[in-house]
Amino acid sequence: MEDTGPIAFFVPSLTVGGAERVTVSVANGLSKRGYEVDLVVSYNEGDFQTDVAGSVNLVDLETQRIPGVGIGASIPALVRYLRRQSPQILFSQMTYANDIHMISQILSGADTVTISTIHNTLGMQEEPKEKLVQSLQRRLAHQSDQFVAVSEGVAESVVEHVGVDREKVSVLHNPIPVNEVQERARESVDHPWIDSAKLDVVLGVGRLERAKNFGSLLRAFERVHAARPDTRAIIVGRGSKRTELETLATELGIDDAVSFPGFVDNPYGYMAGADVLTMSSIHEGLPTVLIEALACGCPVVSTDCPSGPAEILKGGEYGPLVDVDDDEGLAAAIQATLDDSLPSDVLVERANDFAPTAVIDQYEAFIQNFASEEVADGVGNRSEPLTTS
Repeated sequence: MEDTGPIAFFVPSLTVGGAERVTVSVANGLSKRGYEVDLVVSYNEGDFQTDVAGSVNLVDLETQRIPGVGIGASIPALVRYLRRQSPQILFSQMTYANDIHMISQILSGADTVTISTIHNTLGMQEEPKEKLVQSLQRRLAHQSDQFVAVSEGVAESVVEHVGVDREKVSVLHNPIPVNEVQERARESVDHPWIDSAKLDVVLGVGRLERAKNFGSLLRAFERVHAARPDTRAIIVGRGSKRTELETLATELGIDDAVSFPGFVDNPYGYMAGADVLTMSSIHEGLPTVLIEALACGCPVVSTDCPSGPAEILKGGEYGPLVDVDDDEGLAAAIQATLDDSLPSDVLVERANDFAPTAVIDQYEAFIQNFASEEVADGVGNRSEPLTTS
């Protein structure tokens, strides 16, 4: 590619999270293909630091921690970065970071193609701060040259809640390191239920927060366990709802059949050993846990929440979809899957559609499209943006 400045990604930090992992994966993938890549962070911290390829230039904005301001304190340093490095394209990740990016772009006056990436379905946020951040994004939407959504459902929510034309939203799926997931899935797991040939394991993986709706999974599992006493449930993850969920399991009388191991470094061994992974979320963006489970050959059941499950599972072709909060329907889908699941090779084949090579191809086409238009027309004068799905 022409030496006109790096391809840049802006993310608040490198702590464990879906958006952070995706950002590192895409940055590494593009760098491997010969692009000059800057990974810009407000705080140079988090477990994903060690995953950043040596060929990626990690830019630490050295943001001060100011109560109530958060990464808003990054704006002066991000403005300086944009003026100094003048990246040809900058992808910001997550709504708050998108807002900070847009404000910094205005202040810098840099000729950078600005891309706002949306990882979750908009319009589902309930916290006042989240609503404020989303409202600000709507006000700043004109400053983004293009939005990237991780699924078609997320793209539709951007059109509705940000107020932009559909042509201004491109769909680029998250890359899932299928081969790495499969390699780690072969590692042993320190949990007696996973290795037991006498037990059927229903697995949940995710943050123990309201959006993941694990209470619905527990209520569904109560029905499953009553019909099948040899079933067990393992819910992997940490979060503020752990005590509430443990209490619910006790109230339902299934506490002896439910395990909360907390955060585990390698959930893929659990996926490989489980009989069904169940996702009970209220909303998502493109839930990687479903794709990772497919990569491990683990059958899946999911709520048909906005957005991503129906897209990943092709309307139920690769796993049952049930309504959100339909505990009875979720229980029935789990039991049906335990009775008759798809062959593992069919599940793995679907997961490969989200493997890094395919997704990095999409990103590369997207970047080349905008880079060529920048050269031809100048920033802000683009037509017919690329939509890749």
